[in-house]
Parts: sequence; C-alpha cells; structure tokens
Amino acid sequence: MLQFSPNEKISYSHFNRFLIEEISALRRVRERGTMTTTIAQATSSSRSSRSSSSSEKPLFERKSLPRGRYFLNIRNSSSKRSKSNNDGRSNNSASVTKTVLVPIANGTEEMEAVIIIDVLRRAGVKVTVASIEEDLLLEMSRGVFIKADCFLIDCRGKEFDCVAIPGGMPGASRLGNDERVREILKNAVDGKKIVAAMCAAPAVVLNANGFLRDCDEATCHPSFDLGEKFEKFKQNRVCVSGAAGNTLVITSQGPGTAIEFALAITKELLGEEKRREIALLMCVSNDVLCS
Repeated sequence: MLQFSPNEKISYSHFNRFLIEEISALRRVRERGTMTTTIAQATSSSRSSRSSSSSEKPLFERKSLPRGRYFLNIRNSSSKRSKSNNDGRSNNSASVTKTVLVPIANGTEEMEAVIIIDVLRRAGVKVTVASIEEDLLLEMSRGVFIKADCFLIDCRGKEFDCVAIPGGMPGASRLGNDERVREILKNAVDGKKIVAAMCAAPAVVLNANGFLRDCDEATCHPSFDLGEKFEKFKQNRVCVSGAAGNTLVITSQGPGTAIEFALAITKELLGEEKRREIALLMCVSNDVLCS
C-alpha cells in the first residue's frame, strides 16, 4: 500500500512515475519468483527515485483553507528558460532577461493576475509578484488565494522593464491608494519603462494618479470612466500608447482580454515573433493574433 506523510506534496507526474515504477518492480519480482526479498528493494528504490525527482516543489499547491477556497503558490521558474528577442537571437544570460513586476492586493482579480504571470513566464520573462499587504498570502476578488513572491517594499530600488497591474475591486483601489505603488510607477515612467494596467486599474490606478495624462489612447473596464479624452477608445480590447518621455502605456478591458493584454506586453518586451510563438502554443485564435 502507498503511504505518504500528511504534509508531503507531490505532483501528478511524480505520483504517476512512482506508480509505474512500483508496478514494474512487482512484475519483475513475480517473473523471478523471488517475491519476498525483492519487494522491499524495489519499493526502497522507487521511493528513493521519487524523493530525488520531486526535489522541486509543484507549480501549484493546494492547502487547507476554508471550504470553497483555493490557494495558488505561483513559483517563479522562468529564470531557467532560454530567452529570445525580436531579432530571433537566443540568449541564456540572466543579465538580459526581461523583468516584470506584478503588484497585487487583497481583492485583486485572480484571472487577470494569474494570466499575466503565466503568459509572461511562458515567454521566458522573470515575473515578480509583490504583495502590498502585511501577508504574502492574499485573498483575491473571487475567493482564490495567491501567494506572492515577496513584499512590495522588497522591490524598492530594483529596476523592472515593465510594471503590470491587474484590476479587480477592491484590489485596484488598494493599489491606487498605495504610496509605494505610485512611487514604483513614477520610477518606471522616469526610466522610460513599460507601464501596463487592465480592468479597473487604468482608471483607479493610472488615471487617478496622472499616469495617463500624456497618453494618446487608453481603455479600461466598461463600468469605469477614463474621461472624454479616451471615450472613443473605450471599446478597444487593448490599447498601446506612447506617453511623455517615451514611456509605453498598455491598457486593457478585463478578464476576457487578459491573454491579449499579456501578449501585448510580451510583444513590447520580446518582439512579435515571441508573441506569436507563445500565442500558438496556447492555441490562441487567429483573430487575436491579427488584432
């Protein structure tokens, strides 16, 4: 019988590999007719193999939380992947790895946060998920718990190629009212980096703090207002606009446009070729690719 300690975590692939090894060992023992002496050896060997092969934590962990609540520990593994840019050149050097900061708060929209993180990491971007709260484990707008990589205070003084802000309420309001978030956005603008926000965030984070003032176009969730200047862009799913100081501002509507939004960031960081590569791997429709 297979036994694991209550706190032991194994991924599905590791568990399946373990079962296959156990079954193969038993078949070999039966054929040799030495059932008693060899089962212990086979079991010990397979457990040792499982232990060594499962040294990495699974990408997603489920922990004990109130009923109906789920916890995602989004492990950053993108640093191990090779990177390529718009010219098709491959580079494994960590010094040229593109970096994105994703600040989150209690009440952030979980679909938007996870899709931004997931798509960018698929593209080989190093994504840092930072909590503005007093805890790393945050409850999103629909009851999903996400564990951040670090606290936002730990990101002070660090430079990122892009700051991408998911929406959701009241998470977007909490981000927009946080002085540390405003400081990081100002540093991004001053450093001519990419500023990106979606759903409620373009309105309550960027526009409310003056970061859309010099943009040519912007969009947000239809239930929020960016003012008369951007009214004609309100139906756009994604807007990419230059601002003062050559800062690029990317905005998008909501959960249903999150993949397009993340792919737009991918394009600006790594080029159209990488955007199409990641989109095709995710089976994104040609309508999105051609938009």
